[in-house]
Amino acid sequence: MAVFKRGEVWWYKFYFAGRLIRESSKSSSKTVAKDAEKQRRRELEAGFHNIADVRQQRIRTLEAIIDEYLVGYRLRNRAPRFAKYALGHVSRLLGNKLTVDVDASAVLKYRKIACARARLPNRSMKRSVFC
Repeated sequence: MAVFKRGEVWWYKFYFAGRLIRESSKSSSKTVAKDAEKQRRRELEAGFHNIADVRQQRIRTLEAIIDEYLVGYRLRNRAPRFAKYALGHVSRLLGNKLTVDVDASAVLKYRKIACARARLPNRSMKRSVFC
């Protein structure tokens, strides 16, 4: 952990996972450079240990996630009709739930409601597998 000055700008350097990290703080303040070094080290450690701050992802509703997925799906595929149809059921029955609330019991409840609403013949493969 070291900060040093090159011209008017402070730089920092340190070793991380056997590699030398040398980057500019883009600041003329030594204090800002030290803080930038600490922040960069934290970012590297979080990525190295696969620690991600997913709190914002966990507090989203399932409906918001489905909408975001469908936007990307439309860009990648020509006919998003099936995905919209299939996820429409999920959105209708579970869409108001937060992702942290979707667990095995919520999925089983969804499955029970979906099977009750299904108008499939008794010998249908879909019904026998899903219900």
